[in-house]
Amino acid sequence: MAELNVKELAAYIQKKYYEEYHREISPIKLQKSLYFLFAYWGGLVRKSKLYPNAVEEDFSKFNEYLFDEDFEAWVYGPVVPTVYRERNLERFYNDNLFNGKEQIKDFVDDLLKDLFSTSDFSLVDISHSDNSWKNNFDYDDEFHDKKIDKEQIIEEYSRK
Repeated sequence: MAELNVKELAAYIQKKYYEEYHREISPIKLQKSLYFLFAYWGGLVRKSKLYPNAVEEDFSKFNEYLFDEDFEAWVYGPVVPTVYRERNLERFYNDNLFNGKEQIKDFVDDLLKDLFSTSDFSLVDISHSDNSWKNNFDYDDEFHDKKIDKEQIIEEYSRK
């Protein structure tokens, strides 16, 4: 079972962004935040399992999947369609999201600082450099909705 519910995490990101910047988070920044949180988390946990002596903090007891939902390769990078189509994320906000999961909260909050301070299209450009997106996106497709294998994402980020 994954560590978090993706809609609860998205609601947390949305609220945190609003508290910091006093405006709504853009769909691009929300989606890229979900993607990079998933990718870096999976890579960190995998590295912790494969190379326990090479990591500063042990994350090997955690699930590599921060959440279970799938990504699709869209024009502006990886997207979680179920979050994109949700019109009212606020209703998923959960004050207890990180209860007993302090290491996960610290990881999420630290990475969000960097993601929030990076422009939307810089995040798009970074995601476009990832093989997991490039290998699943074709500009000639009529619909840009090809699923990205989560294992590809984690494998790529465990090597970064």
